[in-house]
Amino acid sequence: MNRREPSFINNLLFRDYRFIFLVWIITSIVCGVLKYTRGSYNNFSIFKNLFWHAIHQLPLYEHYPKEYSDVTHYGVFFSSVIFPFALVPDIIGVILWVTLSTWFLFYAIKRLPLSRNEHLFVYLFCVMELFNSLASQQFNVGIAAILIFSFFLIEHKTDFWAAFFIMLGTFTKLYGIMGLAFIPFSRNKKRFLSSCLFWSVIMFFFPMLYTSPDYVLTQYHSWIIDLIEKNSLNQFAYYQNISLLGMVRKISGCSTYSDLWLIIPGIILFCLPFLRVKQYRSQSFKLMILASTLLFVVLFSTASESGTYIIAMIGIALWYVKTPSQTTSLNLTLLIFAFFLTGLSSSDLFPVEVRKTFIFPFALKALPCFIIWIKITYELCFLNFCLKEGIPRAEEDRMLVPNDNNEIDIVLPCYNPPTNWQETMHENIKQVFKYFPDKVFHIIVVNDGSSINMDEAEIEKFRTIMPKVQLISYTEHRGKGYAVRKGAEYACSSLMIYIDWDFPYDKESMRAVFEKLEEGYDIVVATRTNSYYPNIDLNTIRTYISVLTRILNWIVLGIRYSDVRRGFKGMNRKGKDLLLKTQINHFLFDTEFVYLASRKRYMHICSTRAKLRESVDFTFMDITAFGREIINFIRIAVK
Repeated sequence: MNRREPSFINNLLFRDYRFIFLVWIITSIVCGVLKYTRGSYNNFSIFKNLFWHAIHQLPLYEHYPKEYSDVTHYGVFFSSVIFPFALVPDIIGVILWVTLSTWFLFYAIKRLPLSRNEHLFVYLFCVMELFNSLASQQFNVGIAAILIFSFFLIEHKTDFWAAFFIMLGTFTKLYGIMGLAFIPFSRNKKRFLSSCLFWSVIMFFFPMLYTSPDYVLTQYHSWIIDLIEKNSLNQFAYYQNISLLGMVRKISGCSTYSDLWLIIPGIILFCLPFLRVKQYRSQSFKLMILASTLLFVVLFSTASESGTYIIAMIGIALWYVKTPSQTTSLNLTLLIFAFFLTGLSSSDLFPVEVRKTFIFPFALKALPCFIIWIKITYELCFLNFCLKEGIPRAEEDRMLVPNDNNEIDIVLPCYNPPTNWQETMHENIKQVFKYFPDKVFHIIVVNDGSSINMDEAEIEKFRTIMPKVQLISYTEHRGKGYAVRKGAEYACSSLMIYIDWDFPYDKESMRAVFEKLEEGYDIVVATRTNSYYPNIDLNTIRTYISVLTRILNWIVLGIRYSDVRRGFKGMNRKGKDLLLKTQINHFLFDTEFVYLASRKRYMHICSTRAKLRESVDFTFMDITAFGREIINFIRIAVK
């Protein structure tokens, strides 16, 4: 479907991300400099002193007229966010605050699944509202970025970090709690909610590290009271309650009704599209949900100010580039209406008398946003986004393609094996051949730079005992992940497994993996049975590390199959291609492999229970390797 894009988008200069980024950054720097030189950076002074008041354990939600006007309405945890900017001179703090906020929003939008022209349109459409928001030095730009980035992270199955940003926004200005609207898009809702609980606990208690428990508890109580009082004061405030709630109240002039008469129907309308579960397969549908969320959080809050509308304007831009509706002229009319009445009404480009007489007194800045939000809600409820994108039916999308090829490559990484390892390997291979007479196996052994029991004589002995087994050898020890990838490069069959050279799992476990591969799964993950710990001799430290690893895989990485480091996986060619894209050379390559696979919608993954053979020996990871794997885990988490 052809998108409606202004002609200037086709100009080469405006098609350059670097140029648009430069425009945004220059806008933020100019705004910061102007605010400082004019001495009109009151909100930044509030933020800065929030940190110092917390350090000195002074009440946060009281007036300090000698330092700034007004009262802070941000959460206690915000003192932890603002502290780097409070430690530097004001001119540097103001400029850094607005510039980093701008960068974060630019980056968040850039991560959305939009085309180049769609990205650039969003950036250019919002630039005026960006300047208006930066002029207030508030956290609205950051809130917009948090909501967008949390949506992106959930889409990429990084729920742990999505929860971090959602809770960051919640503990700062409450607006961030709207990120919970994206829970239906999470593949692992229990883990997502657990992550939210985890970060909530961290952010609740963190300020106690530099204050005291009694102080923090008292200030949280004061914050709640402050927000309730602020909500009451906002009802007819000239520069506050610029929302749907404020527009209705200010036009009607009535103060006796409750905002719940508007909020409850609004919540119902907002939630209705989430009932269309089959539409979740459409990227445009989910982006429209994001647009609806960005508008809802502004329209139904009495705390909405002029600078808050950077959040809503991004929602409008996303709607315009992703709506599947064919009402082009109506969409364009609404877009222009929003650009002028919402985007320009707070600037000097709009007639002063109109602003003072109509726009602010009646909160008319919310009118175009409300009309567009109603249209978005209608489209989300009734249009078929999947049909527009040509997405197949769900049952076809999940269909597995059976694999009837009986040829299987087995990759055996080997490092510093024990004496007479050749006889042990040969016996295990014979047992595999005997147990699976219907299979044709190609064995690939990878010598990962072994320094013992792998000299020329040992290799010659190997070739004598197993002449048909392929041996790949290199002199430098690179790690198990590197060895497995090296073996996979030589694998030619349609199916492949990798397992430790001594075949530590029983034959029934191998059969279960083969059967799943034949059913058509791209990757089969062998996980431990419940008898793993009682049946093998593991010391306490290793046991704790193993359990902790599984917890971190589930909470931080969102891997459904958290028990991934068993060194036993099966895959077809599609899975092997992904394996070859892994980068970690040591033990956590298993984790990286399953993590990357779990983020691919087209990858079909399953798990089987694997039982260890008796008398299996395990080596213990030394402290150096343990530290290295911690670094590797962080590398995976930030991918």
